[in-house]
Amino acid sequence: MLKSRTLARLGAVSTAALVAAPAFAQSTNPIVQMIESVGLDGIVAAVVSMGLIIVSIALAFKGPDVAKRGVKKV
Repeated sequence: MLKSRTLARLGAVSTAALVAAPAFAQSTNPIVQMIESVGLDGIVAAVVSMGLIIVSIALAFKGPDVAKRGVKKV
C-alpha cells in the first residue's frame, strides 16, 4: 500500500512537471526579449516612408539631367 501512494505522488509530480515545462521553455535571453518588446510596425513604416522621400528628392534633382541625356541620344 505504501508503494502505491509513493508511485501516485511521483506520477502527480511528473505530470505537473510536464505541464509546467512549456511555461519555462520561453526564451530567457534578454536581448531577444528586448527585440520582441519593440513594436516594429511603426518603425518600419517610418523608415520606408523616409526612404521614399529621400529617393524622390534625389530623382527630382537628377531627373532633368537624365532627361537631357535621353534626348541627346535620340
